[in-house]
Amino acid sequence: MGNKIRTSAPGRKCAFPRCKQVLSIYNHSPYCHIHREKMERKQAMQTPYHHPA
Repeated sequence: MGNKIRTSAPGRKCAFPRCKQVLSIYNHSPYCHIHREKMERKQAMQTPYHHPA
């Protein structure tokens, strides 16, 4: 018997305002693919960059 694949609740919708995309049970993010990338970029821009020593 194989390993059980982790799934999320069916019928979840993207948490991005006004997005009505239903998320896959295999997408554990609160955002759909398009908005997840936008949120990651936004978060990266808010994180201060530190030069390596």
